[in-house]
Amino acid sequence: MLQRLVTGGWLCPPGTVSEVMASRSEDPTAVTVPTLLPPSPARSLSARPPAPGSPAGPRKSSVTGSSAKKLGAATRLLVLYTAAHARPDGRLGHSEDGGLNLDQAAAFTALPPEEVAEHAGLLITADWLAETNTAEGKLRGQLTERILPLRGLL
Repeated sequence: MLQRLVTGGWLCPPGTVSEVMASRSEDPTAVTVPTLLPPSPARSLSARPPAPGSPAGPRKSSVTGSSAKKLGAATRLLVLYTAAHARPDGRLGHSEDGGLNLDQAAAFTALPPEEVAEHAGLLITADWLAETNTAEGKLRGQLTERILPLRGLL
């Protein structure tokens, strides 16, 4: 899976996938996640990120770029978590449990559970999520249409 993300341009490790997988928690390997914000309307009116591994490849930019600064590391991790845990219709979580466990999302992003809602709101602004709700210990939401092709791939 990691190789697919690297090949598709969604993750940029400083070395090989094998080196990343061999890194230990005492000495983790930093991996760059290209910006996930849509381009400004002046650059493109129909921007839509292709699925990882597609021939066109995703739009890349440096993590130090100005648009990437708007999404911090925890928010970008929430992007990965929501995409990996979305149903085919784009809803977050399994249909039987009505969303993602807020504590698990917080642990994945290294955020306190009470801050996940704020970061989910940033994903609405970034046009990643169409809606969110963090009631009853669950993160509920809907991926936007442009992000639907990425659900379950990450």
